[in-house]
Amino acid sequence: MSEERPSPTAAVDLPEVQLPEDRVEAVSAVDLTRLRRYAFMKLARDLDARFEYLLKTGKVSKWYSEVGNEATTVPAGLALEAGDALCSLHRDLGAILAVYLDPARTFPGFGFGQPDGRRPDPVELLHRLCCQLLGKGEGFSQGVERSFHYAHLAPETGILHVGMISHLGAMIPVAAGCAFAHRQDGRGRVAINFIGDGGTSTGDFHEAMNMAAVWKLPLVLVVENNRYAFSTPVANQFACERLSDRAVGYGIAGETVDGNDPDAVAAAIERAVERGRAGGGPTLVEAMLGRMRGHSEGDDSLKVVPRDELATYMDADPVPAYRHRLLAEGAADEAVLERLETRVGELVEAGLARAIDAALPAAAVATRPVFADAEPPAGGWSEAPPVVAMAVADEGTVTYAQAINDALAEELERDDSVVLMGQDIGVFEGAFRTTRTLHQRWPERVLDTPIAESGTLGIAAGAALLGYRPVVEMQFADFISCGFNQLVNVIAKLHYRWRVPCPVVVRLPSGGGVGAGPFHSQNPEGWFSHVPGLKVICPASAFDAKALLKAAIRDPNPVVFCEHKFLYRRVKEVLPAGDLVAEIGKARVVREGRDLTLVGYGVTVWTCLEAAAALAEEGVEAEVVDLRTLVPFDEEMVLASARKTGRVVVVHEDTLTGGFGAEVVARVADGAFAWLDAPVRRVAHEDRPSPFAKNLERVLLPSVDKVVEAGRELVRW
Repeated sequence: MSEERPSPTAAVDLPEVQLPEDRVEAVSAVDLTRLRRYAFMKLARDLDARFEYLLKTGKVSKWYSEVGNEATTVPAGLALEAGDALCSLHRDLGAILAVYLDPARTFPGFGFGQPDGRRPDPVELLHRLCCQLLGKGEGFSQGVERSFHYAHLAPETGILHVGMISHLGAMIPVAAGCAFAHRQDGRGRVAINFIGDGGTSTGDFHEAMNMAAVWKLPLVLVVENNRYAFSTPVANQFACERLSDRAVGYGIAGETVDGNDPDAVAAAIERAVERGRAGGGPTLVEAMLGRMRGHSEGDDSLKVVPRDELATYMDADPVPAYRHRLLAEGAADEAVLERLETRVGELVEAGLARAIDAALPAAAVATRPVFADAEPPAGGWSEAPPVVAMAVADEGTVTYAQAINDALAEELERDDSVVLMGQDIGVFEGAFRTTRTLHQRWPERVLDTPIAESGTLGIAAGAALLGYRPVVEMQFADFISCGFNQLVNVIAKLHYRWRVPCPVVVRLPSGGGVGAGPFHSQNPEGWFSHVPGLKVICPASAFDAKALLKAAIRDPNPVVFCEHKFLYRRVKEVLPAGDLVAEIGKARVVREGRDLTLVGYGVTVWTCLEAAAALAEEGVEAEVVDLRTLVPFDEEMVLASARKTGRVVVVHEDTLTGGFGAEVVARVADGAFAWLDAPVRRVAHEDRPSPFAKNLERVLLPSVDKVVEAGRELVRW
């Protein structure tokens, strides 16, 4: 899963530190663990200081300072081992350095052991990090990500670093997902995530911590409590005395520690990590810090801290305080520290030397793919059988719902990385029984979740990043709104941002026609068709329900899979034998015609087929195109039909304004205008919520009569 990277440039050689003979004995007596902490704290501070200066000189456009947090972030990073996951925010530079850099190679001659043989050259990593922070082409994200929003997933080196998004709190579920992957693997690995005091007010904080507790995930959440969030004091954020007190409510371990004391933080983190590795579940560690910088440099937010309080924090600055402490306690002497600090200065300069003048990203980076390539199955893509009728009476017919169940069962059997998550999908077997018997057969991989759509999607994202293929069932499509941020801002963007696959399937039982009212009848496919990075599938037949779901699960990209509830037990057909996997992004003509094209998807394919039969009685031969998938959109097939018939009606059950039909109309107008003999029409749900009473619902839904009338109008044009 290592991300793509530009060609390496020549590394800058640094002189190896060689201690004089009369200093060897002194170095051997140093508390090397504490000296290593100070080394990374000082490196983080000095690199931070250089970027503060670069901001003032216009070399970097934005900087979020870690000053004052080093005594918390560095011990947390040093507690991680190869294969553990670090999930960071924008004030966690110390943890990043501690995870990326091999101490023996970074600080040679200080007794930090032998090189670990897995992590790359520290100067090259620092160069790439500086390029990242400067927005240069040789950075980890090649200029796509701002500052610390990037990721560095290089399992071959033991580094699993997951970055952030700007929506604070949103990455806690993702970190819990990394911990979920570690729990499933059973290798005793953990995930550490950071959050500020303000971010603990978010719903994702609660959903992630609750799910991590219920599932006993090896997650350590470190709260960097500097008492002010952006500018809001903690008194206006929460009423509990300590944030660690919340741990009791989740039934997990929690403690508050002096975040300026790296030894105390290290002890607390080590206890939490040991607990996680042993299967004891998550830990909430609250590190109390002083607010020493603004939210971002230059935003004037530090003015909210009273002057006397700020002075107290400055006087307790953890980096010089720890230096003084090492000297006072005999853990190091001045000569050793001076040599170490010289090395830090050389590293900072070496990291920045080429980065400042490095090339900007190539323009082609902006248009790099949002989707990872999907490999066809060994036997090739399965071809759909002809559509005969909505319900075939032959023996051996399979319903739309059973086809979905069969697809899930076959993929669970085929691939151990497939896991199902959702509300009531286990023993109860799902609201529509589409997970029937699955929990009984795979109890560790078919998992009931709390009512936590956002938390579940975030966990799915984290698990997908580490090699799993989660399939998340929303009990009703309408409830996806509660997980919108995770799907749209985390999951959808990951491949474009980080060049890693994120194979999450989100199943949405959608649509009306069953008298379910305004909160159980929505068709949200239009929301997600607009989001780069999401594939959107809307099957109409039992074949497609099975073959496209299997394809979605195997696809390396996130897929929104819309299952129309009206079809679950009304559509039946005899399915071909074998491993049915259909190609995503291919529409099909389900009825040939010459006079008019009817375009539909999902349930409206059947509406179009009925309308075409009615029009045929009037001498009008309508062609029916089933889109099958909205993203990728098979524009070629739609345009071919439009050019053939010269008249097009687009039918969908989503509301008219902004529905996917508007996109189809625009593509037809662009690509087939010269062939059109009439305007393109849409038949859709009126722009109103779906009523409960079926007679009212029928007034708003697209119907056969409405499609027939639209077809007649175009034929008369």
